[in-house]
Amino acid sequence: SMKLLIVELLRAWKAAGADQPIFLPGDLLRSPPPPLATKRSLHVYFSRDNAGAAAVAAGIAEASGQQLRSTDDPAQARAACAFLLYLNGATFAAGERAEALGREVHEALEGDRPFVLVHERRDGDAGAATFDDIIAATPAALRDAGVYRPIATPLHGGPHAEVSLRLVLGQIDALCGPRRGGLLSDALNLTENLTGIDLDGDGRVGSERSASPQTVP
Repeated sequence: SMKLLIVELLRAWKAAGADQPIFLPGDLLRSPPPPLATKRSLHVYFSRDNAGAAAVAAGIAEASGQQLRSTDDPAQARAACAFLLYLNGATFAAGERAEALGREVHEALEGDRPFVLVHERRDGDAGAATFDDIIAATPAALRDAGVYRPIATPLHGGPHAEVSLRLVLGQIDALCGPRRGGLLSDALNLTENLTGIDLDGDGRVGSERSASPQTVP
């Protein structure tokens, strides 16, 4: 990238400050992580049958300044505003875990829950695979239900890792941000306040915040 080229040139020229971080106009890392404001008690849910997802969630949490609230507890899945799906060569490979994950993903798609897709692109033992190979291994029912309708964010390693995680954070922030007002939202909040029932499954009743969420680092 242009940034890496500039860094190498500065080091080669032994320029003053060559050992300091540099930023280009529009550089995501120039600004702090987004505040991740959300009405829900959790930002993302990830499946225990999605091998590697917990480590990815931990990396996203670190990039967010430990703002990210996540869980792998199926009982709290609906309290999260998005389903984090980590995609590599093993995600939908044949086996019991892949089948269990497929059932969870299908249920979430049926419930119209938003997805955040992260595509493994790091070298080494992370199980990186081309997106075409991942799609080919994905059960047809999930493809037909639109699991790949959201754009997957590639997860790169090395000097590009921070940018990858910041892009994922941007997606989570866009999905989890406070609702824009409107009659429907106001009516839903009023109904929840009157009935005391969490009608939209977001972990809050009306404008009241729920109890402290369970988080997974």
